[in-house]
Amino acid sequence: MEKELMELLNWVGTRKPLSPARRIKEFQRRLQRTKNGEDTRVSGFLVGRKPPYAPADAVYCLLSPIPPSELITLSENEPRMYLVLRITERTALRGDVRPGSYVTAEGVLDAYHWGNLRMLHSTSIEGRDYSEYWLGYKNAALSKGEIEELLSRTLYVGEEMQKALTYALYGTPVVLGTPEKWGEGVEFAVYRYRAENELLALWTALKYLHSLIPWELRLRRERFIEGMDPFLDLDLRLGNPNSTGLRYFVPYSKRSLHGVPKWASRKLMEKRAVGLLPENRDADPTEVMARISETPFVLVPREERPYYERNREMEGLIPNFLVTIFIGRTRLTSMNPGTLEEFRRKFIRWQERKREEYGEDFEALISPRGLMNPSLRYHLNVRLLGSAARFEGGLNRSIARDIFRINDTVVNDWMVVLKDRPDVAMRLLKEYERYIPRDVRANRALRIFSDLASTSPQGEVTKEEFLRALLDAGFSPSDAGEMIERFIAAGYIYEPFQGRLRLVE
Repeated sequence: MEKELMELLNWVGTRKPLSPARRIKEFQRRLQRTKNGEDTRVSGFLVGRKPPYAPADAVYCLLSPIPPSELITLSENEPRMYLVLRITERTALRGDVRPGSYVTAEGVLDAYHWGNLRMLHSTSIEGRDYSEYWLGYKNAALSKGEIEELLSRTLYVGEEMQKALTYALYGTPVVLGTPEKWGEGVEFAVYRYRAENELLALWTALKYLHSLIPWELRLRRERFIEGMDPFLDLDLRLGNPNSTGLRYFVPYSKRSLHGVPKWASRKLMEKRAVGLLPENRDADPTEVMARISETPFVLVPREERPYYERNREMEGLIPNFLVTIFIGRTRLTSMNPGTLEEFRRKFIRWQERKREEYGEDFEALISPRGLMNPSLRYHLNVRLLGSAARFEGGLNRSIARDIFRINDTVVNDWMVVLKDRPDVAMRLLKEYERYIPRDVRANRALRIFSDLASTSPQGEVTKEEFLRALLDAGFSPSDAGEMIERFIAAGYIYEPFQGRLRLVE
């Protein structure tokens, strides 16, 4: 009896999958509740093919309640559902209306003269954003705990890497005030250290996760998906309705692990896609993708080999997963670093602690061409903070702690790399020293200015702010004022506008 009771409790607590069949039935019920001759409004994906025995008095095409990839992959035994759209010269067409598009159609519902199909005398058809489709199923969203449990039972990686991967799946809000016109993409990059077996295992795991994601959300070269409807005997060729910044890329072959294809690299560099990137090459702190990655991890020997387990529950709940991600996306669409003063101060303090802990090795990483360069890394951290806020449902203090734990893991990994690459460490350190004076007090003062400038939205620091920071660091008022004038005269900083200072790079 106890066993049956536990099974019943587990069944009650299980989230119901938002399967294609469930959505098709819901669409069918909505149409059944509407009588012929009534005005109605329906949304779905435009198939763009004629229904059987279509009259010649207008343009007739089919509307599907499920996205192209699900429609193409339905088996012969699974239920299908279409609505016929009747389009005349009086039908208003707005937005992106083409085969595969997600559209909203308004008009009068009627019967179609073949089979049990229904028809809409369309007065208007409007192309809508793909995300609106998933937002229409908000009641099927998963909780934060359910997302974490599903991922942890599907992919096994280190704790901080697991958090970074979870955040990356949500994309990131657009960060205002940054010079780069980046999109919502996040780069979850992982480099090998000596052996490649661990990295290949991670790639296999990420490929499995990527295979669960619908075609509309994968970054692919193919612009169309093709298939056929076995019941109506129609060939289907549908475009991708997804015009959002959320698309996911995982290298398709072992060859791509040594270098992302050019067509995908451009999108990833512009942050137009989420890159889940196992890089099968030796870790290099000057490599471009490592520098612009929000989380450039290295698989060091102390970590257990990543792996995955096939999770049928995860496979069934992928539509629910997508609903949750798109809900998180609407919660936070943009961020202004100017409003994150507390996070900025924490970032500066975190850098100081790492300088004290690692000394010259950390200074090599924060050189202009190093992957922890403060000007770039702060903005990347703000982006990661936005991704975490989407996952958590809003900004809170615990998120900042998670970001800095991820940073700690990244820096610890790269310290191992630098010990094996003294030539790279020396080259970066020399580059760093060219921008920092030899005098100890001047070195410290310029470091303070660099931290302030790198975490400023526009890269500018007011004289008052710099002076206040020097006084807080123990400089006397006369020494602080003299130091500012000395830096300007020596060409370390300049004054583009009166009272505002910038670092010469």
